[in-house]
Amino acid sequence: MKLTTTARHFEADSDLMAHIEERLYRLKRYFDQIINVDVIMSVEKFRHIVEINVHVNNHDFHAKEESGDMLTSVDKSAKSLERQIKKFKAQLKSSHKKTKTRQEITASNEIIVKADSIGTGRGIEMLDPVQHDIMEMSVEEAIVSMEGNGRNFLLFNNADSGTLHFVYKRADGHYGVIDTTE
Repeated sequence: MKLTTTARHFEADSDLMAHIEERLYRLKRYFDQIINVDVIMSVEKFRHIVEINVHVNNHDFHAKEESGDMLTSVDKSAKSLERQIKKFKAQLKSSHKKTKTRQEITASNEIIVKADSIGTGRGIEMLDPVQHDIMEMSVEEAIVSMEGNGRNFLLFNNADSGTLHFVYKRADGHYGVIDTTE
């Protein structure tokens, strides 16, 4: 992190510079990819103004505060930057956690039993298994998908609860939903 300070209309003493460095290096605990920090301090009559610009990978943060004391202005500006950086970092984290709906989660195999092998006494005869993708979707999306594929049932991962569900068309024309975790 490159720190640049500018003092206008006054001479910055070493205590003030040490305080600025201490406060601004604390920002690294919230976001360690800070490239450079520009601090502009000015005194206009009784007003002590601090303007801080922080550049992080393709994003800039800006804080400007004034008070009757330079240390207070620095602290207020640093606190404002901490809030901005925390919010930015939270937005980055939440955007990484979002999942797309209808995302393929896993696959299941459907075992097909030959119809004329039932009740013959020779046992059942199985055909080659068919692989199906288990998609993440809502119950309504699952029913629409099931109807669109011309099937009477569908196994899906419920986007609301994150659990495996089974939806089927009932003989009375309604739909049944079975939660496999219960």
